[in-house]
Amino acid sequence: MTSIRSMKVATAVFKEMIRWSLWFFSILLAIHLIRVFWLNGGTAPIEGFFTFSQYSTSIFTLVLGIMTAYTFMGRHIQQGVSRRDSFFGISLAATGFALFLTVVPLAINGLQHLLAKASIFPVALDTAVVFESTAGAAAAAIGLFLNVLTYFFTGWLISIGYYRFRWIAGFGFIALSFIVFGLNDYLWKPGNYTLDWLPYEPFEMDFWLTVLGSVAMLLVLFLAMRLLTKRVPIKM
Repeated sequence: MTSIRSMKVATAVFKEMIRWSLWFFSILLAIHLIRVFWLNGGTAPIEGFFTFSQYSTSIFTLVLGIMTAYTFMGRHIQQGVSRRDSFFGISLAATGFALFLTVVPLAINGLQHLLAKASIFPVALDTAVVFESTAGAAAAAIGLFLNVLTYFFTGWLISIGYYRFRWIAGFGFIALSFIVFGLNDYLWKPGNYTLDWLPYEPFEMDFWLTVLGSVAMLLVLFLAMRLLTKRVPIKM
């Protein structure tokens, strides 16, 4: 059951993440608009903001996850928050933040789609391609949400590895993160993953099978992080 303290941690962490994301999206949108208006370099359609931002959004969330043990967890525990409340608060904030990082690109992409009909852009925008590949906008949004959350927890895994076990063991957690990324690519990027020994591509077989696999992987990461943070020593 979520306690009042964990909710306070979630609110504080979520607000801080939102502040950082405003800078992130401002820069990303500026780069995208520069590309559309000045660096289009031809007549080929340019992908919409949703497609353009997916990789950068995942990397941004990975960086936040890597900062978590030092920036969020340690600070709140030093202030008297229990390890349990800190963990669940940060996890709840990460889930809400992943939803925010999904909604914003969708909203900007939708606005671009409407503006494209008015022909205000100097080059055609392909704002629908990502939705066609996953059978609709809702499916694409689910995919981005799960990917972003996976990247955050993987970054947190790296962070707690260095925080708790120091830098030598931390390299082992980085190696573990590559396995997580490989499994995530196997689920979500057909034909573009490194685990060639696996039998088939879930994404090509059934979208909901991919979702189930992604949720299962997130559950394993969540439980692993709970065990790793349960008795973590706090560095002053």
